[in-house]
Amino acid sequence: MKNLKFVKFSPPLVGGVFNMRYTLIFFLSLLMAGCASTPVYNPMQTANTAEILLNQSGLKAVQEGMTLDQVHQIMGQELVIGYTEQTPGYKPLTIPNPYKSEAIKGTNIFIEYYIEAIRQPDGIISDNDLMPLIFKDNKLIGRGWPLANSLRPANPLA
Repeated sequence: MKNLKFVKFSPPLVGGVFNMRYTLIFFLSLLMAGCASTPVYNPMQTANTAEILLNQSGLKAVQEGMTLDQVHQIMGQELVIGYTEQTPGYKPLTIPNPYKSEAIKGTNIFIEYYIEAIRQPDGIISDNDLMPLIFKDNKLIGRGWPLANSLRPANPLA
């Protein structure tokens, strides 16, 4: 313990040009940091531009050659799209799954439309939110709008 030496620290030019320069840099940095801005988070804008994906795992699992019953087992009969508060807890808001279906007149082709994504959260489910699954003789033959549109009659009202 006898050999310990204490060294007094003193910054160079205390109170001189050195100290004034760093003080000025410090305050200018604070001033510039106050001018920086970040975009304000707007949850409504985010909700209106975000794509809400639904049925994704089911649609990925469905394969051509599956029967209508096998597809129904994978996709389920209802799709949960939200929840309402209820005492006690929450009650799921559901819509039918598939959302809609149609039989092509004069053929053995049947199309089921499953909600793939909510692209515009406006309370309306439009065709661009749906994924058509096309069945022939009770077997899945394909999916998507190009195939579904090619199988429909040119003028369904005639």
